[in-house]
Amino acid sequence: MSLMTTKLALLTSLTIASAVVSASADAAPAQVNGLIEFGVVQSHYDSGWLNSWLDEGVGVLRFSQNGRFILSQAGLELSQDVTTTLSAHLVANGYTDGRQKLGFSEAYLRYKPITAGLRHELKLGMFYPKMSLENVDTAWNSPYTYSYSAINSWLAEELRTIGAEYTITRSGRMHRSPFSYSATVAAFKANDVLGAILTWRGWALHNRQSRYNESLPFADYFQFNQFELTLPNTEMVTEETDGRWGVYAGLNWRYLNKTDVRVYYYDNMANRLAIEANNQYAWDTHFSSVALQHKFTSQFRVLAQWLSGSTYMGRVRAGVFADFSAWYVMASYKVDQHRLSVRFDQFKVNEKDLLPEDPNDSHGYSVTFAWRYQLNHNWNIGVEWLGTASTNKSRTLWQGWQARQSQQQALALVQFRF
Repeated sequence: MSLMTTKLALLTSLTIASAVVSASADAAPAQVNGLIEFGVVQSHYDSGWLNSWLDEGVGVLRFSQNGRFILSQAGLELSQDVTTTLSAHLVANGYTDGRQKLGFSEAYLRYKPITAGLRHELKLGMFYPKMSLENVDTAWNSPYTYSYSAINSWLAEELRTIGAEYTITRSGRMHRSPFSYSATVAAFKANDVLGAILTWRGWALHNRQSRYNESLPFADYFQFNQFELTLPNTEMVTEETDGRWGVYAGLNWRYLNKTDVRVYYYDNMANRLAIEANNQYAWDTHFSSVALQHKFTSQFRVLAQWLSGSTYMGRVRAGVFADFSAWYVMASYKVDQHRLSVRFDQFKVNEKDLLPEDPNDSHGYSVTFAWRYQLNHNWNIGVEWLGTASTNKSRTLWQGWQARQSQQQALALVQFRF
C-alpha cells in the first residue's frame, strides 16, 4: 500500500478515535449499535472441491461446513457527536473464517452544517457509497435476507474507498414537495484491486464484509503458469498501487416514503500496468449501478438493482480484460413479527482478453428464500435457503473438474441486537 494512502487511513482513524474519546462531557452520549449472529449451516455441493474461496475452493457460497455450528458475524457501530455539526463513525466486523477475524469496514468523519435551504454533507475517511437499497441495516447488513445479493456481496468484499464524499440534498419536506433529490460526488484512494476476485472466481453470494488491510484468499488459478509472472492468489482490497485518485458520482430521487431510486457511476481510474512487489496488479475498473425500491403498502415492498461494468489488468496481449453485469429483484412482505423475502439473482462475466489459457467466462443465477421472526427488541430468529447454479470456465483448469456446478445452502440463525 502506498505511503500516502497509509498515512491518510491512519490519520483518519486517529482523528476519529480522538474525536470519540475527547468529546466534551456535555455532548450527547455515543450511540452504540451492534449484532451477533449464530446458528447452523447445511450445505450441499455437487462436488467436494466446491469449497468456499476463503478456503481456496472454487465455490460461490461462503460456508464450506456442513451441519456445523457457525458464528455468522458480529457487527458493531459507534457514532459520536463531536459538535452539533460534526460526528465520528466507526463500524467493526468480526468473522471466524478468512485470515483476518476482526477489523474496521468503515471509519469516517461526517460534517452536516445546519442550513435553511439545501442540505450539505461532507464525509472524510473510509465508507461505502450509498448505492445499495438492500444493505441498510446495522453494520451494512440486510434486514431482508441473511445472504446478500450477488451485487452487494461483491461490494462487501471488494469495494473499499478512502477519501472524501460531498452530498447536496433538496428535501421535499422542507420545500413542501413529495419529491426529494440528492447529488453525490467523491474522490478516493485505494481500491486498485477492484475486479480481481470477480473476474477469476466469478460472482458469489454471502454476507462477509472485507475490513481495512485485510488480505482475501481465493483458489490458486495461477499454479498452471499461464502468466509471465507468478501472481498471488490473495488480494488486499484497500491496496493503493498507482497513486491515482478514483472518483464516483450518484443521484438519488425519492417520492415520499414510497419510492427510492439511486443511480451511481464508479471508476477507480487505476493504471492497469502498475504492480506491487508481490506481483499484484492494479485493475482499471468502472461500473454503473441503478437501484430501486417501491413500497406498495406498509407491509409489502419490491427492491431491484442492476450493475454493469468492465475491468482491465496488464498489457493488451498478456493481460486480463472482462465485462461484468448482474441484477436482482426481491419481494419482501412483513406482517406482525414475521418478514418473508424472496430474491432472484442473475450474473455473468464475459472474457474480452487474448489469453485462452486463462478462461474467465462465467454466468449463473440464484434463488433465495428467507423467513425472519422478531422475538423482542433484542432477539430475532430465522431460516434461509439459497440455491445457485453457476458455470465458471476457470474450474476447468483442474483436470476432470466441470465448469457448471450447483450449490445449495440452508441457514438457521439466531440474531442478538443491542
